Amino acid sequence: MARRTMLNRTCLLGHVLVYGLACGRPAEQARPSATAPEQPAPSPTKEAPPPEPTPAELAAEEARRAEAAAHRVVFADRISFGYVLLLPGPPGPAPTREELQAIVRRMFAESVGDPEVELLLDLVATPPRADLSALHGPGQAAPQARADEPPLDPEAAARVWATSDLLGLEIDALPAAAVEPKLLADPELTRALEPEERASLPERTQLVMVRALYRNQNAVRGLRLLQALVRAVAADTGALVHDPDTLETFGPAAFAARRLQASLGNVADQVAVVPFVDPRQPEAVRLTTRGMRRFGSVDLELDGLVRDLPALQQATYFLHGLGLVMVRLGEFDRSGFAVEAPEVIGLHYRDCVDAYGGQVALPRCSGCPEEVEIHLVERPAEAHDSPGHVVARVVAPQAISGRSDYDHIAWIRAALDRVLGPPAT
Repeated sequence: MARRTMLNRTCLLGHVLVYGLACGRPAEQARPSATAPEQPAPSPTKEAPPPEPTPAELAAEEARRAEAAAHRVVFADRISFGYVLLLPGPPGPAPTREELQAIVRRMFAESVGDPEVELLLDLVATPPRADLSALHGPGQAAPQARADEPPLDPEAAARVWATSDLLGLEIDALPAAAVEPKLLADPELTRALEPEERASLPERTQLVMVRALYRNQNAVRGLRLLQALVRAVAADTGALVHDPDTLETFGPAAFAARRLQASLGNVADQVAVVPFVDPRQPEAVRLTTRGMRRFGSVDLELDGLVRDLPALQQATYFLHGLGLVMVRLGEFDRSGFAVEAPEVIGLHYRDCVDAYGGQVALPRCSGCPEEVEIHLVERPAEAHDSPGHVVARVVAPQAISGRSDYDHIAWIRAALDRVLGPPAT
């Protein structure tokens, strides 16, 4: 009996074992197990903030930016330029716009009705535009005049502003000390005055500034109209004319003879070239222009020049030719984008000839290339520069001047020789 019971138990265990194997896992694993708790996702690792740049690193970055900016030469999209009239007699009020218009009609009596004379009369009647920063194309509202001076003739102002290159005229009385006495006593700066004109300088304490606002378009028409007005006033009143950029003073006849031609053929008459000591090479000299502001251009500088008069005359021809190239390059872009000088600028012998309008016979080298490529780089301002105006050095293109073995003095000498030939001995 006990044996049968034992056998039955053994059989029962065998059935259970066989059932468990048939299900693919042991019997004890067939029971459901408890769900394991989910582990939290690891939090993202926070990167440490980059270290703050040191003062030295900030200074180095600023120097890199300044160096890059110095190689970009941008032309002015608006030009503000004027002349100071030195009138005989004590200080007094500035002439009115009506008085200036009357002078223009008297002095150009035979040309009244000419389109440029009519435009000059309109310009005299028009104060500067109120919004000089916006460009107003066809179909846009005309700008309003400044609140402190409405146009003398709204229709004339509308005609002026519609030109896009003429922006208005300012007339201001100045104190007698506005022109430094030392400038009027300098024989070089007053070399164009007749003896009686120079003798009258102490009596001329009524100073009037006539300033035009314009753009470099239509052969710099705004400057030419301004000079026509100043020429008329000087001839009518006997005023002397002081150029605040070149610092020169002219009598009426000398000023009229130097006025800008519509062909731009006498840019050299508008731009003075002044010698200075060269701080980089004490044994050399540099030449710097004065007067390029009226064209919306930077002034130009040639340094590393030998102290030799024929060589300096050759460099003067070179600078005047480059000045004419800059006037052409800087013509206002009607799209509204700032005009930037190309990285490499070409200068040809004929540019130097054209800058003098055929008035000067420049030397010519028959076997020379008569052309050269240059690059401009802005230099730091100096005390003798025109106030608020940039001066750019003439150097070799960056592919040459950027090399460690660049010899600037040798390159300048070769550049002058390529265009104009070796200086006379």
